[in-house]
Amino acid sequence: MTKMQKKYKKGASVNYTSRNQALRKLQLTLADFRRLCILKGIYPVEPKNRRKANRGRLANKTYYLAKDIRFLTHEPIIDKFRHLKSYLRRVTKAKARNEKSREETLRNNRPFYKLDHVVRERYPSFADALRDLDDCLTLIFLFANFPLLKKLYEPRLRLCRRLSVEFLHYVIASGSIKKCFISVKGYYIQVEIRGEIITWIVPHKLGHKNPADVDFKIMATFLEFYTTLLGFVNFKLYSDLGLIYPPKLTFSATTSLSTLCSEDEFSDEFLASLGLPIMKKADANPVDQVEVDQEAAQLLGNTEGDEENRRKEEETKTIQKLFSKCKFFISREIPREMFAFVIRACGGNVSWDKTMCPGATYDVNDESITHQLVDRPKLNDMIVNRAYIQPQWVFDSINARKLLPVDSYLPGSVLPPHLSPFVEEKEGDYVPPERFGQRQPDHDVEEEITKQVPSINLVENNAYLNGNLKRKRKDEEETPVPAKPTTKEQRKQAMRVESGQVQNINVPNIVKRKADEEKRLLEMTIPKKQKRLYDKIKFSQKKKRQEVEKLTRKRANHENRAKQDTTIDKKK
Repeated sequence: MTKMQKKYKKGASVNYTSRNQALRKLQLTLADFRRLCILKGIYPVEPKNRRKANRGRLANKTYYLAKDIRFLTHEPIIDKFRHLKSYLRRVTKAKARNEKSREETLRNNRPFYKLDHVVRERYPSFADALRDLDDCLTLIFLFANFPLLKKLYEPRLRLCRRLSVEFLHYVIASGSIKKCFISVKGYYIQVEIRGEIITWIVPHKLGHKNPADVDFKIMATFLEFYTTLLGFVNFKLYSDLGLIYPPKLTFSATTSLSTLCSEDEFSDEFLASLGLPIMKKADANPVDQVEVDQEAAQLLGNTEGDEENRRKEEETKTIQKLFSKCKFFISREIPREMFAFVIRACGGNVSWDKTMCPGATYDVNDESITHQLVDRPKLNDMIVNRAYIQPQWVFDSINARKLLPVDSYLPGSVLPPHLSPFVEEKEGDYVPPERFGQRQPDHDVEEEITKQVPSINLVENNAYLNGNLKRKRKDEEETPVPAKPTTKEQRKQAMRVESGQVQNINVPNIVKRKADEEKRLLEMTIPKKQKRLYDKIKFSQKKKRQEVEKLTRKRANHENRAKQDTTIDKKK
């Protein structure tokens, strides 16, 4: 006879543990435990059955996996947290006793910890780190735009600024930009690195105001881990591309080039301008991931993969050389950094006024300038052989993969809609006519239905739909069979040909009715449980069609009003 098992010795009650139990086991405060979980990537979970996980009680608690808490017990960062607490107590005591020499000694010997081993644990391969880089870049670029405040820990803000500039320089050198979009939140940038799509947001540079409902301590903990991660990623990317890390300019910046910053900040400011190239290693052999993928596809005999890689390579080369024959000048009212970044990432040359920022390579009077970005309604002095355009033209050209006409982007003109390249329209969705200058083709219902139902007896369907098929068959059955002609004259009369009558057959209508009838019969065979789901799907499709029709009507009304306004203006 088997031994009777005790209650709550296995299952959910053992697999889950509450937060208070975890705090007692690790001997940490709530703030330190929360910080440790963020660094290690451990998050609360919701058990399937709360009563079983809480041993028969229904108290509202936060649960973690017990194996995750056991994993944290061997973490060396916990000892560092305890050393930091002891250090803070000693500093507080020395400050209260007014022992300045001891306080200074303690502050110089502050204990610190590294997160290198945590990065290696959470991301075993480099591809894993690239997949998780979206939130990392968004948070680092956010803190890089903050002013240097003591509340936000100034050295960490400088580190964010340096890491963000290094990553932008890599994107420029590799030409890996894919899409970009300007929104109210900021600039959406998408790049492709080693086959991984990375998208992040760069906020607009506006006046900073500390929000009261944001916990900067939690964000600082995430930032502490993300700065370590991005440092690893930048070093690996620079090494693979044959670039020197940390990045250095191809020339040494001196005080004669600019008077906008001190001598200590020269190299950093010129590097952050994004207008100058960075140095490469002398014996560098950069790894071309596209060529590696093509060789692998050829070895495996994958022709589809080979064609896909070739198409990607052509698209990448198109973007990299999009602005290669253009020379830009950015006016003072344009946000310089992001436009300099996207222009140089697409192979263009860019400069600005030397009193605006360090790193300007040519002046506004340079005759070789082809495009000048302005955001003013009128310009007094204009050069003939130069295109004056609004900044939206740059982003729209990158998303369209070609240089768009500048007529719609002249200073003071009403700009065309700035469509997001991240929206992928599916079948049945509303597609704006400005989507790269192409209107959505009309959907041919007749051809589609004809393809679905290729072979149909039109005469029988016409008779059936008119309700005459059964009647004809009955008439044929009831009509007596005439006797065979015997004489020669009767045979000639039987072989006489008479003129027929034209039968009006609406082929598309017949095909559509036949398809609807088959669809209705199929719907009748759906089980009751699945019928509810099917009805929900049909309802959502109906709502979607209504939204598309509504947007189409609004667009037609807008175009009609625009035509009327144009006609009135011409008459005036």
